[in-house]
Amino acid sequence: MELQEHTSGSTHSVSFPGSGGGGLRVQGLEIEGRPIHKNLLSGMESGAFSPRLRTNSEASMNPAILLVDFVSADREGLQSFLQSQQCDVDTAANGESALSCCLEMQPDLVLLYDSLPDIGSFELCRRLKEDPLNQLTPVVLVKSSPDQWDVQRGREAGAMDIWATPPSLWDLLGRVQTLLRLKKYMDEQAKSVVFSLARSVDSKQNLRNGHSKRLVGFAGELGESLGFGDEDLHELRIASWLHDIGKIGVPESILLKPGPLNAEERRIMQEHPIIGEKICAPLKSLRRILPVIRHHHEKMDGSGYPDGLRGEDIPLKARILQIADIYDALTTNRPYRGALPSEEALRILFSEVEEGWLDASVVLKFSQVCRENEYLPSGKRTTLTPDYV
Repeated sequence: MELQEHTSGSTHSVSFPGSGGGGLRVQGLEIEGRPIHKNLLSGMESGAFSPRLRTNSEASMNPAILLVDFVSADREGLQSFLQSQQCDVDTAANGESALSCCLEMQPDLVLLYDSLPDIGSFELCRRLKEDPLNQLTPVVLVKSSPDQWDVQRGREAGAMDIWATPPSLWDLLGRVQTLLRLKKYMDEQAKSVVFSLARSVDSKQNLRNGHSKRLVGFAGELGESLGFGDEDLHELRIASWLHDIGKIGVPESILLKPGPLNAEERRIMQEHPIIGEKICAPLKSLRRILPVIRHHHEKMDGSGYPDGLRGEDIPLKARILQIADIYDALTTNRPYRGALPSEEALRILFSEVEEGWLDASVVLKFSQVCRENEYLPSGKRTTLTPDYV
């Protein structure tokens, strides 16, 4: 038989010598009588892709502040002062640059002065808050002498607060630090909700209770064997918990479908990395793992999704996560088939290397980790394992 391995949206073939016909689903998706190969996402609308955010080496974990004001010595002085207080500060001098800069950097705080030549501060605040990515971002309006009407208009526009021009930089710093502490608390509360969503997806998808927990172990061991430091290992483990959170937007009729997915169902399934990235993007503490969430279904030959990345352009953590994810799917019991023996699962991983889909060096290292850590059982079959395995 030819086994169509569906890795949460993509399908590929693995031949089992001597097996009969028929179909089999391996990872919650379809296996049918013929292979479905590359470029499944060629027809996806460009509007489905989320903005490119600063992540990893492009962004530090210092508080990020967007200072929106016309170019002046006062603005440059405030920027230098906040940078001296371990803040990352970007500036914008008009409405268009403020919108694009906010989208790119995803700041922890926006200080919006009522001095722009092209747009009023209330209107710009309203436009900033219309973007779902900015819902958790505090925007403070700064005016020389705000009145009660200004306060009401600011709140209607979505501003966190409206300040009169602070009498000193140190007075402004105290207020800024208070809001940054509030933003951090809001992020932590939202993060707990995100993890709850991820656990709910994990518990219902193909009845795979514990999938993400096992994935944390597999990916962590692989990361350690590749020389990852503590920070990279932490990010890899968090990504393992959250990689499939985008499936919260996929109907259960698709997630739990026991038979082959049709073309439209595959298209919907393949949107989950983008949905997951969008869910996590507003949270500063999760920004470093956004590329892992988005790209854990890319393939080395460029036939993966959502962006068709190739080779080393695929983040290493995403390549690690994908391999651990496939391995766990293959070696776990499903309602429609039993767990494959670990040696058979590794053989399938190597066959995907030959197809040009997985990173050969990472698969080789993973196979060594499996044997060293005795992930491989004695070969005893489970009661659900089909005869043809």
